[in-house]
Amino acid sequence: MRQQEQHGAETLDNPETPPPGEELVLRDEQRLLYMLALTYLPFWVVDSMSVGRPAWDTLALRLVWSALTGVMGWWLARVRASARRWLRTLAGVVVPNVFLGLVVHRLGGSGSPVFGWFCVMPVMTLMVSRGEPWQWVLSTLMPVAVVGAVMGVEGTPPARMVTWMLLLVGAGGVGTQMSVFYRRLQLARVKAEDEQRAVREELEASQERVLQAERLAQVGRLAAGVAHEVKNPLAYVQANLRFLLEEWRQPTTGATDSEYTEALQETMQGVERIHQIVKDLTALSRAEESVEGVGRCELAPVIDASVRLASVRLKSLVKLAVEVPGETAVLAEPRRLGQVLLNLLLNAADAIEDARVQDGRVAVRVAVEAGRVRVLVEDNGPGIAAENLARLFTTFFTTKAPGKGTGLGLALSRQYVESFGGTLRAENRPEGGARFIVDLPTA
Repeated sequence: MRQQEQHGAETLDNPETPPPGEELVLRDEQRLLYMLALTYLPFWVVDSMSVGRPAWDTLALRLVWSALTGVMGWWLARVRASARRWLRTLAGVVVPNVFLGLVVHRLGGSGSPVFGWFCVMPVMTLMVSRGEPWQWVLSTLMPVAVVGAVMGVEGTPPARMVTWMLLLVGAGGVGTQMSVFYRRLQLARVKAEDEQRAVREELEASQERVLQAERLAQVGRLAAGVAHEVKNPLAYVQANLRFLLEEWRQPTTGATDSEYTEALQETMQGVERIHQIVKDLTALSRAEESVEGVGRCELAPVIDASVRLASVRLKSLVKLAVEVPGETAVLAEPRRLGQVLLNLLLNAADAIEDARVQDGRVAVRVAVEAGRVRVLVEDNGPGIAAENLARLFTTFFTTKAPGKGTGLGLALSRQYVESFGGTLRAENRPEGGARFIVDLPTA
């Protein structure tokens, strides 16, 4: 809402900036005026052929005519909205009729073949109008007035003048119908653009809600383990503080400095452990705006953070083994890669727990092969059913019990890995259990 209000304020402060739909129509009108400006010049050949010689005077008129139209087309998007209607009328109605009248006058008046172009003028000029009735009237009356002036100077008989006037009025009626039709097409295009923009914004909002739902689902799956993990350090923090409090009240009990130091160190370690758990959970649930770009990513710290956070759930279920060679770097975004690895570790824990596997084991191994880094997350659970392997990364597909799985984790994980230029696939281990392979380019 704040962004919308700010955008609205900017529009008021800078009235020359049109809204998206209006900007689309303005671009169309500018292109039309530029096209007309270029069209006026080649017709000089017709001028010259009509008089049997190079008509240099009409070439000068057409050059000025074309230049004025081009300048007004360029200027159209740079003036206030209140001035655009007058500039549009000037460029599309007044200037063409005036200059065509001057060209026809220099070519011999109503006897010139170019004179018949006046019947096209209402149709052409109304293409630039916005469908307002006064523009329809002006686009019809302007050619009538110019033709009347040209014929009046020549002394044309009234019957011939009336005939031409009726032809021009009829052309104005046709031009009006075409203008209405053209305007409807413009409005339909603007409406379609607005609808597409609204759909894109809604899609982006939906994607953000999906990402947030998956982050919250991960936090929920860790909640039980977090409670257990916090309980242990909290217990000896409380015990040590109670010991220190009793010793402070009874300083003659004979406790040594080393005992005080050991109690304080254990207390600090417990506080640090609780602080690290809270910090990791905060990082996991942080908004997507904090995500960095894809670049060089040291693999060991990302795996350590994911394992540390997953350990609050894995500790009571499985034995975890990690093999990561030092100084291994990949092209990735650290936070999203961490989310991928955390999701794979939690999935392994869920599979082992659901299958009630005794002596559960999960391993994270890293191998470097031919410019690629492979991160393998393996478990000794029940593995993946053959009919589910092909659907495993499909959005909203899950084999977990209702309320336990969102069906988003693996789909988003593959999307993240592919955005790094890597791949994510799954397979069953020959000795039993599942293996997920994250293949990434080296940095």
